[in-house]
Amino acid sequence: MERILVGMTPRHGAFAALTRALSLAKRIGAKVHVLYVTEGPEDNTRATPPLAAADDRGRVRLMVERAQEEGVGVECFVTEGDFEEEVIRFARDRRITLLVSESADGEGRASEREAQSLRRILHGVSCRVELVTPRREPNETQTKGEAT
Repeated sequence: MERILVGMTPRHGAFAALTRALSLAKRIGAKVHVLYVTEGPEDNTRATPPLAAADDRGRVRLMVERAQEEGVGVECFVTEGDFEEEVIRFARDRRITLLVSESADGEGRASEREAQSLRRILHGVSCRVELVTPRREPNETQTKGEAT
């Protein structure tokens, strides 16, 4: 049985990756593991306000509940620490067969930091990796097109 992993953080929800993983799991009968990694206590910078993080967790919970109602096997895990290290460790320990991740913006471009993070994960896992590009919001397209 395929075991799919989606890694999420408070900074980067990865909802497009989760949507893709749940859809794929439903189609092929795979199990999805959602790993939510929070920052370690030594990192006192807060890039995401607590309410936004709570909203994201609620959105994840709703997506997982809907998928489970449709018969998809989903398990959620929360851990604290370095995102890359936690994803690599989890993929190894749970014998993940596919990691679904997403790029940072709707155009498939990632910041240098995110690109380094992905490279680090790719070198540390032995499973296949699928990169998902989130769809651009209609407002972003209109705003960019209207600027003169």
